[in-house]
Amino acid sequence: MSIDRLTRHEAQAVQDFAATARSFCLWCEGEDFERTDAHAASWLARLYGLGVVLPSVDSDNEDGLPDLPAEVLVRAQTNLAVFNGRHYREVFDPAPELDDQPVIGDIGDDLLDTYKDVRRGLMLFDGGEVAEALWQWSFLHRVRWGRHCAGALLALHGLTLSNLD
Repeated sequence: MSIDRLTRHEAQAVQDFAATARSFCLWCEGEDFERTDAHAASWLARLYGLGVVLPSVDSDNEDGLPDLPAEVLVRAQTNLAVFNGRHYREVFDPAPELDDQPVIGDIGDDLLDTYKDVRRGLMLFDGGEVAEALWQWSFLHRVRWGRHCAGALLALHGLTLSNLD
């Protein structure tokens, strides 16, 4: 499907995702924000929920994602470092017929990888490459940043949020 062929509902889903992506990136990059488990979980849940309903489009771009400006990436790495080393166990493929051994995830790594994928797509979106941004967001949601969101969200819920009084 081409971006030109999106329904009004699909186009709204793209706009909603882009607005949330922009706010999430500002939370990651900005200085004056609280970075608590509850805030992180809220962002991850919103991104995941909006990402899962993004429409599928085709892409002709073979260049991939743009590089993030170094200063922007450093700010996000510094700000999200509060979550680094927050390890949890997860099974990569939860299919019940498999007997995969758990692996160790890291909430800080999950947040940073989610940020990088979402931010790079936002750079494409803001540069007018809407179809390419949508393709990247949607595809990477299925294979990369969506897994990071889901893993970190479950970890945050299990490690702290379900234990709050």
